[in-house]
Amino acid sequence: MSDFHFLYPWRLLALLLCPLLFLITFRAKSAWYRIMDKSLADALVVKKSRRWQQSLPWLFALAILALAGPSWQKVLPDALTPKSNVMVILQQDLSMLAQDLPPNRQQRVQQKLMALMQQMPGSRFGLVVYRAQAFLTTPLTDDLAFYSLFLYAQQPQQLPDAQGSGLQAAFRLANQYLPNDDQSPRALVLVADSLSSEDARWLQQQSLPLQIWVPGTSRGGPLPEALAGRGIDSRLNVARFEQMQDSGIPVTLLSVTDNQDLQALIAHIQQTASEQQNARKDLQWKNSGYWLLLPMMALLLMWRRQLLCLVLLPLLLMTAPYSKAAWLDAWVPPDIQGQHAFDRGDYATAAAHYHDPLRRAVAFYFAADYTAALNAFRQLPASADNLLWTGNCYAQMKQWQQALNSYDQALSLRPDWSMARENRRKISLIIMELRKKERERQASQGEQADEDPDAIKQDLKADEGVNQQDIKPLASASPQLSQWYDNLSLSPGGLLENLYHAAPEETP
Repeated sequence: MSDFHFLYPWRLLALLLCPLLFLITFRAKSAWYRIMDKSLADALVVKKSRRWQQSLPWLFALAILALAGPSWQKVLPDALTPKSNVMVILQQDLSMLAQDLPPNRQQRVQQKLMALMQQMPGSRFGLVVYRAQAFLTTPLTDDLAFYSLFLYAQQPQQLPDAQGSGLQAAFRLANQYLPNDDQSPRALVLVADSLSSEDARWLQQQSLPLQIWVPGTSRGGPLPEALAGRGIDSRLNVARFEQMQDSGIPVTLLSVTDNQDLQALIAHIQQTASEQQNARKDLQWKNSGYWLLLPMMALLLMWRRQLLCLVLLPLLLMTAPYSKAAWLDAWVPPDIQGQHAFDRGDYATAAAHYHDPLRRAVAFYFAADYTAALNAFRQLPASADNLLWTGNCYAQMKQWQQALNSYDQALSLRPDWSMARENRRKISLIIMELRKKERERQASQGEQADEDPDAIKQDLKADEGVNQQDIKPLASASPQLSQWYDNLSLSPGGLLENLYHAAPEETP
């Protein structure tokens, strides 16, 4: 609620009338007092309770607050709502093998990360690991199977053993692979059981969408027998993490008994996404004054119970088969009706109700009416978003070249847009494949035309064919290519270990 404000704050000046209304209702008396003696009127006039009459100033105040337009978030069409991009930065010190969280911290973190990804469908997750150096293990992906393949293969022993901390390098690497446009929500989750004082000071100085997830206990836990004699301290530095919490960075302790830590992480990610969307300049603030209608209706019904009839009458009339649509049009704006239909998955009905041209075009697209969607998008201003939707419509209609042109125009307005680049790449591959097939078809037709139908053909003998050889990399191939071929026979863990020891690393 840090973004709470009023869209029309000058209307709040009407609140100055509330004390006047309170005095009027407090001093109001029956008209009999003007024509009868006061003592006689006191004896004859039945006095009514003033409690509900005095609710009028409160009702007026709520109405003014609603008209002032309270708002704390921006309007983002559901069809255009982007999913979060979450980059996990996983510390891989040998203390992650401590067994205070059974079976050990590393395996418990892996299980929790997969549960987090499952509870955020559609969001993209990436993984950066670090000890003295930092490495990208998995780029952003929403493929659960692919992410789990390399997450579960990750072990602290795979990273090179060296002095120093690679935390700052890990953050540089994570930011490098996160989208940098303001329309893609970003979040960083640091999973670490220890922080040096230097790293803690550095994190406090940064302005990052960061939260820290801490596995372990203050007592620590035993390490595997092979590491028992190395003097590794597995106890959490609770004071250091409390210091990070006090500095404004959310810190969550990994829970073994329940999923409260996951709920806290998801809440922070959603809050970060909301703050990033509210910072966008191309979106309008949402007027949430309609929520104040509920307490206003409650006051009205307590003040005048006869108003129950006015509430029940429209509900009864709306049940009539021929008046329902008319009443909906009279009381519910068409765009809201369209949004309800869109939420139900009735996209054709949504397109029929929408007055907003962008939402109507999106509804046509989801209704698979690509011709109508294309016409609607082409009538909108030539923004990068609209050009991307136009290209998608052409692609759905298999008009590949027009789709490619639309993506090129979108990229000319926003060159670093990864979504447009990916769509353009896919369409380019389709066009290349179609051209290749056309060339092959033309070549085959030319060969058939040159053949003599009366020519006698003989098959090759057994020793006349070309000797077949196994497909192997050439001896002159680059070492990187040879290494790639060798890695094909390794497990995911072996691939990661080769990556950490052979690939160029991000150093502090």
